[in-house]
Amino acid sequence: MHEHHARLFRLVIAAGAAFAAAGLAAPARASLIVALDAPAMVERADTIAVVDVASVRAAWDAGHERIVTTVELSVVESWKGAAAPAARVVIAQPGGTVGDVTMTVFGMPRFSPGERALVFLRGAPDRARVVGLAQGKRAMRRDPAGGRWLVAPPERAGAAFVRRAASLQGLPPVFDTGPRPLDELRADVRALMAGGGAR
Repeated sequence: MHEHHARLFRLVIAAGAAFAAAGLAAPARASLIVALDAPAMVERADTIAVVDVASVRAAWDAGHERIVTTVELSVVESWKGAAAPAARVVIAQPGGTVGDVTMTVFGMPRFSPGERALVFLRGAPDRARVVGLAQGKRAMRRDPAGGRWLVAPPERAGAAFVRRAASLQGLPPVFDTGPRPLDELRADVRALMAGGGAR
């Protein structure tokens, strides 16, 4: 097998292994992810923070079998956890582009240097991961009319969010259909934390 094709084959196998490790179904061009409501997101997160994306770097792992992207975040405002403003938090997640080779893991959040986001993270600050994959990162933008920060719903990132069967009836949509003011989300998260955040 030609070296380039062998490498692509290893990437497909590695992506499948990443899905299996995360407990996800892996259709050809999308993945199914169990939708998490706000109490579950708050409960599972060790860190909830508004961050600026300082850098995004992709590189081969030590065995040159899969690509890993390292995202460095600068904390702007901390809502939960020990990461104080100006602290650095590092996320490493499968997927990325190195040279002419791209490894795509559907459902992983995408980060861009310079963007501001609200993140829900689990793990130590030097090796964190997002809670609920794409659900754990919400892009932010400033409202030009009022000047307030708005938080977007999670990007789908090639994923379909599904509810567990027992929780399907009588509940509102999984995610807001549009952006919400940052101060409203902050109040919601603090109320959940004050109430224990558990269901």
